[in-house]
Amino acid sequence: MRALGVILLMLTGWTAPSAASSPALYAQITPAVIAAMEPTLVLHPPNYDTRLSYLTPFRARLEDVAARDYMAGLAVAVIDDGELVMVYTAGEEEAGSGRMITDHTLFRAASVSKGMTGTLMALLEHEGRLSLETSVPRELLPLPNGRSATVEQVLAQRTGLVPHALDRQMERGIELYDLRNRFRTQRAVCRPGACYSYQNVTYTSLETLGSQAAGLPFEQAMRAWVFERLGMTDATVGVDDLRQAASWARPHRRRERVGGLPVAGDPESAYDTTVSAAGVNVSLRDMIAYAQAHLGISGRLPREVLERVHTSQGDTPEQTRRLYRLSERISETGYGLGWRTYDWNGRQLLTHSGYLSGYGAQIYLEPATGFAYVGLWNADGDAPWWLFPTLMDLRTGDGPGDWIDQLDE
Repeated sequence: MRALGVILLMLTGWTAPSAASSPALYAQITPAVIAAMEPTLVLHPPNYDTRLSYLTPFRARLEDVAARDYMAGLAVAVIDDGELVMVYTAGEEEAGSGRMITDHTLFRAASVSKGMTGTLMALLEHEGRLSLETSVPRELLPLPNGRSATVEQVLAQRTGLVPHALDRQMERGIELYDLRNRFRTQRAVCRPGACYSYQNVTYTSLETLGSQAAGLPFEQAMRAWVFERLGMTDATVGVDDLRQAASWARPHRRRERVGGLPVAGDPESAYDTTVSAAGVNVSLRDMIAYAQAHLGISGRLPREVLERVHTSQGDTPEQTRRLYRLSERISETGYGLGWRTYDWNGRQLLTHSGYLSGYGAQIYLEPATGFAYVGLWNADGDAPWWLFPTLMDLRTGDGPGDWIDQLDE
């Protein structure tokens, strides 16, 4: 059985309080679990709070998922009413290695990186360094029919190109310069700004503009304006920095890939060339800090920036169709500046997911209630993706929370 660490707590910081002042713990902590935790953590007897009773069955779901054969490591946290109430880590950096996942272990954020790029660009606008209404120069993004898109339209996935334009060519190793020159020959499905179509390669056009506005290379701008400002102390950019980390999760794949894609254990990806779209590496602590900032809890992001990045720029019917299994929960979806918006039975959620072979990442926020869920894992498999719907059902009473069970039917 894989060792795991679980903390269910109510505190806003990371230092465990004394026994006399300890907030509530919401699960029975066994000696085996204590032995697997970081030695600096101090545990105290549970003091049950019915408001958070949904965490007990959710923990059982987490343990179910973490124990599956195709899982290597899993890291999850929950914030409720603005307070950190659950931190969970399980498994290993690499299956069989004995190096346990901790809240400092780096995973690949994949497309969750898009929201961080949106945050960076909105902060640069807030400081008067650029306008998101500026058209991206055609040498960076030469759209077909002589058209151009604004920075805002690129961030909001409204360039008008056919979805996932040039992704396959990028996966075959074609250089970024050549990819950009091919945009003018791509099929357009609408005028820029008129419809939603998800992209990756188009985001790279923002890296030059962000670098120029910040006066730093894009990776350094991301560190200075986003990571350091938000308290994301472990976060890095790119596969080279990932490999140099003291603790980082290796991709865990059900089978080796063929046709030029990486084999099991290799973190490199064709999407490493799209730093702004998929290049960030984060720990669970980073994701908690990122969630706290976007909930407005930490006060590290101006209210104007939060409104700028979270506001949907239009409906995303393609995404709504993709969520057909959740049609009784999610009625409308949209896209802001690197963030998706969901209407979950009248609850307004902000979210984004990310996938690279052998990795998954998710973040969900409900700003109105100070709620957040963040998850990171190094595995290929369906079950981790259904942890959030399970959590929402258990938390809201919208359903029985049996989404993971349905995968086995």
